[in-house]
Amino acid sequence: MQVPRIRIDEIDDICVLICHLIYSLGCPLSKEQLAEITSFEDAVNYFDLTQALEKISGHLCDEADIDGETVYSNTPMGIKAARELGAALPLSVRDKMFKEAVRVYTRDAMKKKGSFLAVRYIKNADESCTVGITVMDEDTAQQKYYMEIAAENTEQADKIKQKIKVDPKGFARYLDGYFNK
Repeated sequence: MQVPRIRIDEIDDICVLICHLIYSLGCPLSKEQLAEITSFEDAVNYFDLTQALEKISGHLCDEADIDGETVYSNTPMGIKAARELGAALPLSVRDKMFKEAVRVYTRDAMKKKGSFLAVRYIKNADESCTVGITVMDEDTAQQKYYMEIAAENTEQADKIKQKIKVDPKGFARYLDGYFNK
């Protein structure tokens, strides 16, 4: 059975979704990244996204120029909105948008930094965390693995993240050995 698509049309809900995505990733996102993320499965109309970005700029989100690109980061009010109102968004939308945000952000970050591995996590409403791990093929620069790990809390998620980041090449070799036997 296929889960029906949910579309977010209310500008205020889109504002909360933007804050939630930025908060969940812990990183600023550009308008282009937000457009790609929220257009996944047509969850948000591009023009509604633009209107929501105009509404939150300077209030829930700050704009900054990084490497010639405008990026959005949460203000303290944006963080509060993400924490308090993010749970009101449909869980299926939050999950899909987070997965897409991790994919888009890590792809772009890896291109800029020449990295092949990225680890991000999101804190869920029940205090558990979902850790997203992307491993790129160093030769082709294509995504090789994407996985999610459920963690009991932020401490466990941080521990997983740090353990992977201590030896990212060893982690990638482990996955290759495990999946290519």
